[in-house]
Amino acid sequence: MTRLFWTNFFSLLLVFVAIAQWVCATWLLRELGGVHVPAAAHLLGTLALYLINRLIVTRPMPPPGLARTLRRGYTGVAFTSLFGLLFLVVVGLVWAVAWTCATAVAMVVGAGLETGPVATTVRAFATAGLLGIAGAMAYGYTVGQRRLWINRFTVPIADLPADLDGLRVAQISDIHLGGFTAPHQVARYVERVNDLDADVVVITGDITDGLDHAAETFPVLGALRAKHGVLAILGNHDVYTGEAEVAEALRRYTGFTVLLDEVIEVAVGDSRSHVIGLRDQGLDWARGVADSPILTALHGRLPDGAIALLLSHRPDLFDHATRLGVPLMLSGHTHGGQVALPLGRGRVATLARFMTRFPRGTYRQVATTLHVNLGLGLTGQPVRLACPREITEITLTAA
Repeated sequence: MTRLFWTNFFSLLLVFVAIAQWVCATWLLRELGGVHVPAAAHLLGTLALYLINRLIVTRPMPPPGLARTLRRGYTGVAFTSLFGLLFLVVVGLVWAVAWTCATAVAMVVGAGLETGPVATTVRAFATAGLLGIAGAMAYGYTVGQRRLWINRFTVPIADLPADLDGLRVAQISDIHLGGFTAPHQVARYVERVNDLDADVVVITGDITDGLDHAAETFPVLGALRAKHGVLAILGNHDVYTGEAEVAEALRRYTGFTVLLDEVIEVAVGDSRSHVIGLRDQGLDWARGVADSPILTALHGRLPDGAIALLLSHRPDLFDHATRLGVPLMLSGHTHGGQVALPLGRGRVATLARFMTRFPRGTYRQVATTLHVNLGLGLTGQPVRLACPREITEITLTAA
């Protein structure tokens, strides 16, 4: 059933988006404009929106101009309506439970129950909530999606050789060249990474969406520099584009080392570190595999006592990496959900939780650390809320 859901996710999404658009629009028309839509129009209106949405997603994106601006504006409102519908459903469920309990108590004590004023307040609260969601998402589409976070932290590693103590690794992920991130933005991010003067730069997949722009965008990304080189793996979007073709374009336009189920040795002074780079391994577009014979085989090639860094586009192999004793695993894929709800104390709720147990941030178990980068690019919608673009700087230290 789960596999069936993810396989048909985007078809189902079109249905729910149409429902969400209609519900939110008719709610606001009634509460703010006093317009009551006839009952017969609800089904027809929802169906019309579904057909419009399906037409939009099956047509190529228009060139820059008014048509593209209008399309992005429409899809932004449609996407926002999903969160509005979710909010209305939650408010409705809470109200239904409260009304049921109050009715039961009134029946027991034989008292009358007047819900009119309370219902009016609930509707006003729901309307204010919808407008608040619209405002928050407008921020995410404008200011939020431009925010950049330089995330710095240290990872203690047992038996770390002296030459590797203090080694700094810069990670970027999910750039999605050719998507919503323009070349001049990529150039700025490359400059910020280079300013870190890291020992090693790693890219954990989803480098590009398509190759028609490669001659323009790949050299911009290729300006990344690090003392011991730039290492890259590919993600599911790179596979959709064509794994061999993307790898060849990277070798042509950049000086990156592309790892496709490979182990590379990085010499630092008199010491050696090893980097394992995996091909994308997924159950579907969203979920990754939990175990990988390829990872086991590659890890088996390491010398005894070797310090290894694992690059895996999807974070789902964390438990497997822990069993192997890999000290550091770096991943991306989730974008942190792009839209998150802060819960306080650094915790957030994100839809990426449905994709993986490790949706964003840093996780530690036994002697293994996993970091799931929030990504530099955007996919689906050009929006980020409580989820900035991320460049990560990890410093290895002796435990």
